[in-house]
Amino acid sequence: MIDGLKLTFSGRELRTILDQRVRSHEERADRWTAETLRTADDQTEDEPLLPTHMCGNEAERHAWRAEVLAFIRDHIDAGETYRLGAVDLEFGELLPEKPGWVEQDEYEQRTRIGFNLERLVKAVNGLIGFGSPLLTRAESNCESATMQETVIDETDEFRTTWVDMVDGPEIVKIERK
Repeated sequence: MIDGLKLTFSGRELRTILDQRVRSHEERADRWTAETLRTADDQTEDEPLLPTHMCGNEAERHAWRAEVLAFIRDHIDAGETYRLGAVDLEFGELLPEKPGWVEQDEYEQRTRIGFNLERLVKAVNGLIGFGSPLLTRAESNCESATMQETVIDETDEFRTTWVDMVDGPEIVKIERK
């Protein structure tokens, strides 16, 4: 019985695949290094000048990845057989490279979540600023009315309270602590 999905590789096959990945990362590192040397004169509409620090970071990332994969390759015994799981396959970059559009789609999904969270926080902050004048106005209009407050939710940063003005509007109050 096999536990999970495992792929079998000969050591020789692993070394060949890792060697291809090392060369690919070295080529990418060289490309990003060349990009750091471009000047404003080299800039075109199709190939704008990229920030030097970004290009340097990418060159360093690819050079590091080439070193890691070369280290792994150099410690693979060509005469052995290896059974690898998903984590091994991903870490060693042993699966075929993703098409550019798939990589872009995954990037957009990751950043979309962060962007939506940022928008949500801004909206909540807007509600906090918007709800306070309403509550103040409702309290001043209903000085004689009784008010019941029920805490709905409380975190380290916010307290959400439901305010029932008995004879007036119901209000959800969100306060930053």
